[in-house]
Amino acid sequence: MARVEYTKRFLKELASVPKGVQQRAETIVFQELNVTNPFELGYLEKMTGYPDKYKIRLGDYRIGITIDKQTQTIICQRIAHRRDIYRVFP
Repeated sequence: MARVEYTKRFLKELASVPKGVQQRAETIVFQELNVTNPFELGYLEKMTGYPDKYKIRLGDYRIGITIDKQTQTIICQRIAHRRDIYRVFP
């Protein structure tokens, strides 16, 4: 079972996104990622050029995630509009 962690910045950004996006994001990061293999969910997309960085698409928003395979940890780092996310993550 993978452990899921959240950065302070992620939680702060999550509180500031529109309500519909916020509710969907909370369902994904607080419930659905707590499974044995998060890749089975089907919405983790690898980011080109980074061995451990992934993104989850939520309409016009993206969740930036780092997966540490050694410690089996998923770290939710950023959530932002798609026009901004690639400037701040990774």
